[in-house]
Amino acid sequence: MSLIARHFEAAGLPTVILGSALDIMTTGRPPRAAFLDYPLGHESGRPFDPADQRSVVRQALGLLHALEAPAIVPLANAWPEGWDAVREESRKTEGSDLRSPRDETPRYQTPEDEALAKRLGAVAPTVRRAT
Repeated sequence: MSLIARHFEAAGLPTVILGSALDIMTTGRPPRAAFLDYPLGHESGRPFDPADQRSVVRQALGLLHALEAPAIVPLANAWPEGWDAVREESRKTEGSDLRSPRDETPRYQTPEDEALAKRLGAVAPTVRRAT
């Protein structure tokens, strides 16, 4: 999404990305982004909660005018019950996740991708504190 957003921005179309995976968003270097500390898949708000969804979208759209430089802005919305459900599901299925553990090591599909990222000085955007 960050690549597409940068392409649109270069064409003069402003963008805002909503995301719940801060490490992935930071690596992607979006032009403007809102970080929502909700479980993955709920980047536009809690399900069946129109007030929360409107709050998320309004805050994100406000970034179109508020940000003059690339940044990721954490939103103030909270949904602790969402994380409780994720933790409970994780306890039920412990040992069934066969994915490799995540770390901060950049990975590339090809050596050419790695060389390009190094040549472009892939620097992550600033993560700003919510105001």
